[in-house]
Amino acid sequence: MILTNLTRSNEIGANSYLLDFGADGRVVLDAGMHPRSEGLHGLPHLEKLKFDSVDTILVSHAHHDHTGALPLLMRDHPSARVFMSEPTYYMAEPLLHNSVQVMLKQKAEKGIAEYPLFTHRELDQLVKVWQACGLERGWSPNGYPDPENEPLSFTFHDAGHILGSVGTAIKHRGRTIFYTGDVNFTDQTLLRAAEFPRDEIDVLITETTRGSQSMAEGFSRDQEVERLAVALEETFAKGGAALMPVFAMGKTQELLAQLHFFQKSRRLPETPIYIGGLGRSFCEIYDRLAGRTRRKYPKLNLLEDIAPQVMDGRRARDFSPKKGHIYLISSGMMTENTLSNIFAQEFLAHDRHSIFFVGYCDPQSPAGLLRATKQGDSVTLNTTYGAQPVRCRVQHFDFTAHAQREDLLRYILEVKPRVCVLVHGDPPALAWFQQELAVQAPGMKVVIPSPGEGIEL
Repeated sequence: MILTNLTRSNEIGANSYLLDFGADGRVVLDAGMHPRSEGLHGLPHLEKLKFDSVDTILVSHAHHDHTGALPLLMRDHPSARVFMSEPTYYMAEPLLHNSVQVMLKQKAEKGIAEYPLFTHRELDQLVKVWQACGLERGWSPNGYPDPENEPLSFTFHDAGHILGSVGTAIKHRGRTIFYTGDVNFTDQTLLRAAEFPRDEIDVLITETTRGSQSMAEGFSRDQEVERLAVALEETFAKGGAALMPVFAMGKTQELLAQLHFFQKSRRLPETPIYIGGLGRSFCEIYDRLAGRTRRKYPKLNLLEDIAPQVMDGRRARDFSPKKGHIYLISSGMMTENTLSNIFAQEFLAHDRHSIFFVGYCDPQSPAGLLRATKQGDSVTLNTTYGAQPVRCRVQHFDFTAHAQREDLLRYILEVKPRVCVLVHGDPPALAWFQQELAVQAPGMKVVIPSPGEGIEL
C-alpha cells in the first residue's frame, strides 16, 4: 500500500489522503477545503490524481475541512463510489450548498474569478451517487454489506466528534488500516465518546489536532460546564447579553442542549436563545436522527423542546443585544462579514456584555485575534469598522470536540500499530506525538507524510 498525503502542508487544512492498493483499488479518505485559504489554494493536491483513477471515496464527517472539495474530487473521478455514514449523508449536502453561497458572495466582494468552484445544480447531481452505510458492519467498495472473499472492505466506527463522524477500518488481504478522522474520546453534552477498535491494526492514520496543547491538571468537561454557567450568571447580573461564536454544525447543537439544561435546572432564566438559519437546518437533522444514532438524550428535540429563535435577515438588520439573551451565531472563527463578526461590533464597547468562545480559534482568525486581545486594548475584527477598543468580557471555555492529546496517545499505545501515520495537526502538534512515541513505543514506525509525496507502508 502506498499512502499519499494530498494536503498542501502539514497542518489542519484541506484534509485528503490517497491509499493506493494497486490492482485491488485506489481509495481517497476525505476531500476537504482549507478554512483559511481562498480559491484554488484552498484545495488539496487533487491535480496529482490522474483523471478517473480513484475507485472509492470514504468521507469521515461533514465538516468543511473534510468535505469541502468533495464535489471537485467527484467531478474528476466520475467512476468512483462515495461512502459515508447516514448523518453525514444528510448534513454534507446543506453544508456544501452553503459553501456555494459563500463562494458566490466572495466572488462579488473579492473578485475571486474561479468561484464558485462548483454549482448548486452540479451538487444536486453528485449527491445522487452518495451511499450511506451503517456502522460496525463490513462494506464492499462495490456498495453491498458483509462482503466475503474480497481483497478490500471497510467498516465505519463512531468517532464521537460530531454527529455522523466515523473512524474507518480498511481491511486489505489480512491487514487492517485504520483512519481516525476527527475523534473525541470524551462524552459531550449530546454525543457519546468514540467507540474504536483496539485489536489487530497494522497501520494507524491518526489526527493530532491538540498535540501542542497539554491538558490542564484537574481539567474536566464538567468543570468547564460550571465555569460557563457562572460566567453567564455574572453577565446577566450586569444587565448584559452573551455572544457565543459557534460552528453551525456540531457546536450549535451541543451548546443549545447545554444551555437548555442550565435553564431547566434554574441556573439561568428562560430567556431567548438565538441560532442561525444553517444551524437550524442541522438541528433538524440532529432531531430527525436522534433515535437512530448513539446520541445522548434521544428524546430531547432541539427545535421543539428548546425552541431557539432563528436569527433571520430582518432580525439581523435590526440587531441590538438584549439583557439576558444568548446568541449562538456562526461563524465560529468570526470570519469577516459573517453574523458573529458583525454582531461582535455591538458587544465590544460595552463592559456589561460578554463574548464567549467554546472551541478552537485559529490564531490568525478574527476570533483568535480577539481572544489574544486584553480588555482595554484594541482589535480589528473587520476592516470596515477598523480598530475598536475591547471593553466587553472575553473568555474561552474548552468544549473541544477533539481528543485530548493524552487520550489519543493512550489509544495509539493501546493499539500498538506497526506503523503510525500522523496527520491533521500543526507542526508543533505533530512533533509532540512523534517525540512521545519515540520514547514510549521505540519499536513503532512513526511517519509524518510530506505533502504530495507517496510513502510505501
